[in-house]
Amino acid sequence: MFFLGNVDFASLPWDFFWVAVAYFMVTGVLFCFSILRFAQQRKKSGVVFIVGAAISAAYFLNYFYTNHI
Repeated sequence: MFFLGNVDFASLPWDFFWVAVAYFMVTGVLFCFSILRFAQQRKKSGVVFIVGAAISAAYFLNYFYTNHI
């Protein structure tokens, strides 16, 4: 990715891998719920789930840059 710079992913610990899996599962579930809400014509709750997914992704990137780069 263009914004990561030179990151040696092989040196990242396994606990970070499991944290990343957890964050991406939460983000994916929130995103899927938002798509389902949009399909049901419930715009406000769909937007809430999209915002939740964006916040989850932002927290993960913040954790990644703070603790591992």
